[in-house]
Amino acid sequence: MTAGFSFPDWLSLFFFSFFLVLAWLRPLEWSRRVHATALGVAGIALLALFPFRSILPLILIPIAYWQTGQFTAPVNKSVQRWLAEFDRRIFTAWRGISLPAWLRRGLMVYLECAYLLVYLMVPSGLAVLYFAGAIGHVSEFWTVILPPAYFCYATLPFLRTLPPRALEHGQEWNHLRSGVRSFNLVVVRLVTHEANTFPSGHAAAAVAVALEVARHEPSAGGVYLVLATSIVLGAFVARYHYAVDVLLGAALASISFLVS
Repeated sequence: MTAGFSFPDWLSLFFFSFFLVLAWLRPLEWSRRVHATALGVAGIALLALFPFRSILPLILIPIAYWQTGQFTAPVNKSVQRWLAEFDRRIFTAWRGISLPAWLRRGLMVYLECAYLLVYLMVPSGLAVLYFAGAIGHVSEFWTVILPPAYFCYATLPFLRTLPPRALEHGQEWNHLRSGVRSFNLVVVRLVTHEANTFPSGHAAAAVAVALEVARHEPSAGGVYLVLATSIVLGAFVARYHYAVDVLLGAALASISFLVS
């Protein structure tokens, strides 16, 4: 099974095995324990049997996300208050900056669009490597992206906070509704477990992909770096994540890139 395993494969094997075992050691509802176990087994089976190794992590990343999403740690209210207070200070400092209503709305629509594109960052980054003739660096690509992404997912069973949007219904950004915002919220309900990941997996993946693309294809890398920055800002400003979430996610991605 493990013949020819690369670092990303070993990391994935450890991740799925650890949380599969943890599902039977932690108190969980039976349905959640079964789901966490099934997702872990699916991840391990794919590592053993799936022949197309270069694209395998595209399947493993959402499985890993959903496996840890089965755990129901209590909300850490002290950490949540600290995160919210840090954000409050940022917004208080920004309050003195006055922008025309049309510009504020335009920026919010842009940031919502950027946040929506996060789901395409990883597969499109892999496609850039392929078309740039750098597909031979695919193991390096996944070595940069998987560690920060998995780390962000792995904290959820131990440190859980509610997303800021769930606590701030009356705030200004909730009144700046748009079609993109409404669509994003539907996507969040359908494809996420709606628990806050600390640090932000969205920010970690976006920044990691942008840095790795820039390493091998600088012209495309510039576009990806702008998009990653927009995703990080969108996750924070549109209240999908706290500021510390996205800053730590971006930092983890940068460290992974530098170490690799």
